[in-house]
Amino acid sequence: MTAEQKAATAATSSTAAKSTPEQGTEWIICRVCGYIEDAKYRDQPCPTCGFPPTVWMDYKPRRINPKREKLLDLHLHPIAVHFPITATAASFLVPVIALLIPSIANVLFPAITLVVMILPLLVIIGGISGYIGSKLRYKKGTSKIPKAKIYLTVIYFILSCAQAYIAIANGVNADNAWIMIILGIVASIFAAKLGKMGSYLFAGRFGPYTAG
Repeated sequence: MTAEQKAATAATSSTAAKSTPEQGTEWIICRVCGYIEDAKYRDQPCPTCGFPPTVWMDYKPRRINPKREKLLDLHLHPIAVHFPITATAASFLVPVIALLIPSIANVLFPAITLVVMILPLLVIIGGISGYIGSKLRYKKGTSKIPKAKIYLTVIYFILSCAQAYIAIANGVNADNAWIMIILGIVASIFAAKLGKMGSYLFAGRFGPYTAG
């Protein structure tokens, strides 16, 4: 039995936290997956992992500046990075499909050309939002892991610029499709590495969160 399964068994076999005036808690946390919910839902199963109400325990978030809390609650970086990651994946998947199905290549190549043209801008937005998020969450954007992410983002940006240059100069077509595919795959590897490092910052190296 894995550690996660043991935690789930222990959590589901215990008694759910009851809502009492003495507790006065506003939040509860799932002891299996770490999902945080409004305390009024303590009598319902966890909406994330599906375990019964017995997994809930009271949760008191640490106090932070209200303005900083509002900015963190926007989750700008996790939202912003979806766009460059999706565009990068499309930059090699769409040309592959176009080469495999030539009958629709005249539609796919112009479409991916437009996407790749704005890819560097999307990477910049993702990088800036990540730096701001690091400053807000950890009050420092140049410690070991954030600094490593900055270096990887620079490489990712250079790769996206190379792709954009090809798209602007000649457009993506059958002649340069394989160059675009290779650059897209390499860029996706860097994007995946950045995402994995970011997940450690949010959930810890050995997530998901378990308690109890």
